[in-house]
Amino acid sequence: MNNIFKVLLCITAVAILMTGCVGGKSGIQINPTLHTTSKADYIKTDKEIELPENYSQNNYKRLVVGVYFFPNKDSDNYGEFPVETVSTSLETEISKLKRFTIVSRHGGQKAKMAEKRFQDMGTTDSKTRMRFGRGLNADYTLFGGVSAVKEEYERVDNNELIYIVRVDYQLLDVETDEIVEADYVEGRSRRTFVRLPSGKILGGFDPTRGATDAINQASINALKVLANRLGNKLPIGAQVVGIRGSRFALDKGKEEGFMGQQTIIMYTEDMGIDVPLAVGEVHPGAHKSSGKIIKWSTDPELKELVEEAKSDPTFMARNEVFAVSNGMPTPPEWETNYKD
Repeated sequence: MNNIFKVLLCITAVAILMTGCVGGKSGIQINPTLHTTSKADYIKTDKEIELPENYSQNNYKRLVVGVYFFPNKDSDNYGEFPVETVSTSLETEISKLKRFTIVSRHGGQKAKMAEKRFQDMGTTDSKTRMRFGRGLNADYTLFGGVSAVKEEYERVDNNELIYIVRVDYQLLDVETDEIVEADYVEGRSRRTFVRLPSGKILGGFDPTRGATDAINQASINALKVLANRLGNKLPIGAQVVGIRGSRFALDKGKEEGFMGQQTIIMYTEDMGIDVPLAVGEVHPGAHKSSGKIIKWSTDPELKELVEEAKSDPTFMARNEVFAVSNGMPTPPEWETNYKD
């Protein structure tokens, strides 16, 4: 009996080992990890209300960011879908972020030169010729080197393709040349298919036809992480112009950088110290926003100040109150486009 048990144990171990070898890498993360907050994080929880890092009233505006995405020198090509196209796609999608006004330095220069050559032919109205010197001055410049790779794994019952888009980026302050943020992000997408030992694909994903959508999804996942980091590095803010009960109003809206259902921290200065009063959720209009307070601060040291803000109608007249974003949401279309 012992010998039979040992044989069965050995067979089981070999089977597990073989399964592990066939599976290769398991648990590859596809959905990106984003650092943000929502109303649910504060309702019926003891989460502390704190000001975000790196907040500055100098950035309480829609920031202008010059963008340069370019293929890394050793980046790969997917047949007819080169990395240059991925770079253009990233530039297109990042322009959907309301937090930033995106200016394409590379594309803008190419467009100007092409239009100038056309106008120089003399076929257009000379009174309305394009004038140089009207480009937007950037607050920051974002450089992003794009790489793309494709990895294939043999699983137990199918084959798996992982498309990976990596962006090595630097965010620079254009006035000081300071590197404000430098890192890399990766976006992935997964596709499965069945490949026969002969190499013929029997069913599932067709790499020759579906690569474009898979790469686009990987690009968006990389961009989600990049946008989330930039939004947390440069949080948007506004002045609170009114508080009535649990409702408040801000002097800025979508056109200045706020996005829908954005969580904010309301704060004021007391004895030279910025102190958080409450957490709320913003519903932005075009140039102003309304919102609702989710939770007031329960910090014992701020109890008197919070009660004053809640009940004293003259509090706003005597104190400057601001709201600053606490995590930047991504555009809704990023959540609905480029799915598996």
